[in-house]
Amino acid sequence: MLYSEKVMDHFQNPRNVGKMEDADGVGEVGNAKCGDIMRIYLDIDENHHIKGMYVTPQMISEIKGGRASVKATGEPDQYIPCDVLVVAIGQNIETDHFAEAGIPVERGKIVTTAGGDFLDMPGVFAGGDCASGPATVIKAIAAAKVVAANIDEYLGYHHEISCDVEIPKASLHDRVPCGRAELTEREACERVCDFEGVENCMTEKEAKQEACRCLRCDHFGYGIFKGGREKLW
Repeated sequence: MLYSEKVMDHFQNPRNVGKMEDADGVGEVGNAKCGDIMRIYLDIDENHHIKGMYVTPQMISEIKGGRASVKATGEPDQYIPCDVLVVAIGQNIETDHFAEAGIPVERGKIVTTAGGDFLDMPGVFAGGDCASGPATVIKAIAAAKVVAANIDEYLGYHHEISCDVEIPKASLHDRVPCGRAELTEREACERVCDFEGVENCMTEKEAKQEACRCLRCDHFGYGIFKGGREKLW
């Protein structure tokens, strides 16, 4: 599968990034498999040890291509002092032994149906990050429950877990699918001196965006949780 010209343009020329004009060093890390790229402007001392880095404050934004995107908050770049910098981008599973066993693998992921099974391999199931790629713990738990229910049916038991709550029909109207804003935390060196909260408040822009989210996890979360099942899972 080839990436589109737009994706490659964003990969090679990333937006919403900070820039340190007098940087002592510039580090760039990219992973073509997941499309992530990071450019870091470093502040180095006379002994060639890192002193800090500049970053651009960002906030989570609209869902694009099935994943939450990010955008700059408009705030000034922030300087983060540090003694050690560890960069980690992307995560993959070891797929060679799966492929050797005849399990379909594509772009570092195990290829399954929506129910977590395989078209030509009855009795074999998979779910979680190995099948979906890097995702949230909630989605991994949902995949596990779907697979567990389908294994139960495959074994001929047909146990049922019903939902006893009547879920009203969801209506999005003008709501735009959007990721959840992540709260930042105060520095540990500040927190040890008082009993104030650990997390910082949302910015005005983040709070307004959060207030406009769908917030119908009771409906859509349940639908994802069932893996396509309508009433039972």
